[in-house]
Amino acid sequence: MEIKRIDCRPGCARVVIHNHTAYFTGHVASGQQTTLREQAAAVCARYDELFAQFHLKKEHILMANCYLKNIKDAPQYHEVFNAWTGAECPPAGCCVQAELEAPELLIELALIVAVE
Repeated sequence: MEIKRIDCRPGCARVVIHNHTAYFTGHVASGQQTTLREQAAAVCARYDELFAQFHLKKEHILMANCYLKNIKDAPQYHEVFNAWTGAECPPAGCCVQAELEAPELLIELALIVAVE
């Protein structure tokens, strides 16, 4: 049983790949974006980079767990995320309000993706 841990630091790997599944830690925007839409778009763009790096496809997203500073922003998140993923293959997931690591962060998004 092979478990591949990528970009490890104490207590956390940025990505763990096991049994044809990639588990991503939560990703956040750089902090330069000030609105939820901007931060959500930045996080999706970061996942585009990671998907290219690991040869993953958006239609293979199994689960998307979104953590928002303010749950009232959920419609804005869903608008950006649904446009990014497309309507054909929606993943399972949840969207919850959470206290994030830094006060300027409005969103954190963690994905689980099937690996071909």
